[in-house]
Amino acid sequence: MSTKVQRAKRVRHREPNWRVVRYADDFVVLVNGERDHVEGLREQIADVLAPIGLNLSEEKTRIVHMGEGLDFLGFHIQWRRKQGASKWHVYTFIADRPRCGPWRRRFVP
Repeated sequence: MSTKVQRAKRVRHREPNWRVVRYADDFVVLVNGERDHVEGLREQIADVLAPIGLNLSEEKTRIVHMGEGLDFLGFHIQWRRKQGASKWHVYTFIADRPRCGPWRRRFVP
């Protein structure tokens, strides 16, 4: 973990700041930086996971802007402006996914 001063120094030097949010075997990396910083970080993460026999799934690994939002653990997380203000906030919504898959629908009356 970095301190507030270390994060400010990284911003001054145009370096990315990042945070990892993890739950069981799922994780999201939130990056404050440019797209090329994120792509480089993805390669570093893949290099860290390779020695322990894990790899990043191409279909599950995406780079998105927080304005577009992302789905994580059944929630949709998105960066939006607060209504009537100019400040941006991170909002969390229930994701628009079906609660049960097609295999369960045949058992539900």
